[in-house]
Amino acid sequence: MTKQALLLAAMVLVAGSAVMQSRARADEVAAEKPLPSAIEAALIMKEIVPEAPVYIRVFKEESELEVWKARPNGRYALVKTFPVCNWGGTLGPKRVMGDSMSPEGFYRVTPEGLKPDSKYHLAFNIGYPNALDRALGRTGAYIMVHGDCRSVGCFAMSDKYIEEIYAFVRDALNAGEPSIPIHVFPFRMTAENMKRHSENEARATWKPLREAFDDFARTREPPKIGMCGKRYVVNALTPVGNDPNADCPAVIGKRIAPLSPRSSKRLVKADPRLEAQGPKLKSAEANLGWKAPMFAWGTESATPSARPGKPSQNESDAALGAMQPIVKR
Repeated sequence: MTKQALLLAAMVLVAGSAVMQSRARADEVAAEKPLPSAIEAALIMKEIVPEAPVYIRVFKEESELEVWKARPNGRYALVKTFPVCNWGGTLGPKRVMGDSMSPEGFYRVTPEGLKPDSKYHLAFNIGYPNALDRALGRTGAYIMVHGDCRSVGCFAMSDKYIEEIYAFVRDALNAGEPSIPIHVFPFRMTAENMKRHSENEARATWKPLREAFDDFARTREPPKIGMCGKRYVVNALTPVGNDPNADCPAVIGKRIAPLSPRSSKRLVKADPRLEAQGPKLKSAEANLGWKAPMFAWGTESATPSARPGKPSQNESDAALGAMQPIVKR
């Protein structure tokens, strides 16, 4: 019986290993997939080269991720908007490891951040915490954009859409871009939305995000972000570095090149503007009542959501964005 048990255990181990290897090979293949032909055709029609720089914006409340690419003149075109299937917590910045919050702020994806072997199909690290986060004492790590639709701090997409987003990022990095800016906003920062959220305790952190949102609407150029005085500086005229502990210049000013209204309308009309359809597990109503374990703004607690029809696993995984287990339902 002992030999039979050992043999059975060995067979199970070999079978499990084969499944894991097969899954890993499938993820490697997914990581090399080209952009869908419809996207490539849209880029060609708009005279945008496939290797053009990429700019990504994420809007938490709307659960949307936008991919923009540079035109030959340096202005950016909105190529495609993707639904974010799931993200962690509520509106406001991530503060501490384990708070289940998705961050807000200005981040960058580097070649080292690509994770083709992620347990969540494919992933890339957005670079949280950045230098300002660290200067402000914010903690946490492994905040990803990944597949599998589960999140306790990451931005989780469907497997199909993470393949497309990953391809955008991979191709731009392979073409020589040192990094890809990914800017995370609490919502589309219109005057109406700002007024609607005027009582939110996180509003004091939103000024540079609103500034970056407005500047991009005027210029179609990704905002240039500096740091000093333990704060972000957006599109500074006076040179500002990336040391959040350095003193800010006495006079900073702003350097932008706004488009004329006519040019702006012409560019908007010429954008590819593809829009993907898919599930969004976070609702605006849920955001208002969510309570983070260590930084509460709402009145109720919440457990991380899982992919519909797929039970959560009680596991601790850094790739999910928080060093805590997913809670079983």
